[in-house]
Amino acid sequence: MPSGCQSQAEVQRLKDQIVQIEASTDEQIAQLRAEAAAREAEAAAREAKQNRKYNKLLQQLQSMMTMFHQFQNPPS
Repeated sequence: MPSGCQSQAEVQRLKDQIVQIEASTDEQIAQLRAEAAAREAEAAAREAKQNRKYNKLLQQLQSMMTMFHQFQNPPS
């Protein structure tokens, strides 16, 4: 049976191991959050770019429709 000193040393070793695991886990969580934030920023940038393209195409279509209607109904 281990002595009290050996038991205390084992308990301390396990506590130290727990602290290391917690620190490693916290670091991994922080890294995953940073990666998720970067992906969200990239997605937002892509969405904004797509919206700009869509709006530009919509303006072009509206301009073409206006011209089409002007040719269909010439001023009298």
